[in-house]
Amino acid sequence: MTVYNIQNQWGGSSAPWHDGGVFNIGNRADQLPIALKIQSGDGGQSFAGTMTYQGEGPIGLRATRVTENCYHAENQWGGPSAPWHDAGLFLLGARDGQNAVAFDLSSADGKTLVGTMTYAGEGPIGARGALSPGHAFNATNQWGGDSAPWHQGGQWVLGCRPDQAVVALDLTSPDGGRSLAGTMTYAGEGPIGFRGTRTMANTYSVVNQWGGDHAPWHPGGDWVLGCRGKQGVVAINAKGDGHGLHGTMTYSGEGKIGLALVPSVVKVTEPA
Repeated sequence: MTVYNIQNQWGGSSAPWHDGGVFNIGNRADQLPIALKIQSGDGGQSFAGTMTYQGEGPIGLRATRVTENCYHAENQWGGPSAPWHDAGLFLLGARDGQNAVAFDLSSADGKTLVGTMTYAGEGPIGARGALSPGHAFNATNQWGGDSAPWHQGGQWVLGCRPDQAVVALDLTSPDGGRSLAGTMTYAGEGPIGFRGTRTMANTYSVVNQWGGDHAPWHPGGDWVLGCRGKQGVVAINAKGDGHGLHGTMTYSGEGKIGLALVPSVVKVTEPA
């Protein structure tokens, strides 16, 4: 999983940079991406082009939208008649109701990205990203009883500690998903305070508190919670063992539904 905190710039090279949300580009555990060159011909419903991982040349990339800003990606290497391989879920864009339609990004080290991107109805804008300590998870939801099918729930990003997994969430919202508050737990610790403020479609700026009600709040990273854009998350209650979380969640205007979060990692079974 390769999560980046993104900034965007428009209005010239001296213009300010703005929060661009959280992207996930690539799901290989020990191999960072160093280039992404893809375009959409259908308003952001799908992408095609190339990407490059460290130590390799460009490989084919195609991606199909499954939820808000979330795409199922496949890679191809070995020529135009070679098979396509599952590349997992990517987060490409972060705006509510406005799909991205083009990316031209490169990196010298895989830890930072620079280049341009384009949202539907606009021209190219500057994009730069820094590798985030957050962890990407593939989410699924269930409604209709314990034997009902599970449905795609998008890609979530949790936490801000690279070597310490999130093992519990107990969060609610008083305002339709614009903010979330409650507790969370990192592996090896007890519960700590959580406050999240929605900044983009499904993106929350998080702070944490430990040491009592009067203790200071600390930066907790940028998280992605939910996948429905304008329909905010109003409750999450999930626990895990460091390798995923299971429990329930609620979207605004609905009842409780099942939630399963599995780490977004793809194994490469043959060389690219």
